[in-house]
Amino acid sequence: MSFRTYAFRIGRDADLLDEDEWNAISPLLKSRIEGIKKFRKETGCSIEEARKLDPIGQAALDKYEAFTGERLGHPDQLWGVRMRDYGCLCPKCNRPFRTPRAKICAECGFELPSGLQAGSLLNNSH
Repeated sequence: MSFRTYAFRIGRDADLLDEDEWNAISPLLKSRIEGIKKFRKETGCSIEEARKLDPIGQAALDKYEAFTGERLGHPDQLWGVRMRDYGCLCPKCNRPFRTPRAKICAECGFELPSGLQAGSLLNNSH
């Protein structure tokens, strides 16, 4: 189940996806490049047009919207909404650490005790 918090990789609050949701979307993202090449070959359009009309990327955005009720502006933003890629919430500012291995909060500078890492938001979000 998704969890709404600040997503550094897209620069705003967004619903981060759990692993089941991510596993439903990631195959589409991984096949986007080949899909864009195929679409260009079939339609003769430019790279810019193909990226804008990209049917596989739109399908990935549709899945994200079905899970969260929110539509992101571009398929590339989906790479920034995987909950597992973020650290737990900072006890000082309540934003996630940028990675599970982080030791210092990039937002407020809070430093974890020596030898500790943030740990995954995925394990601490509920």
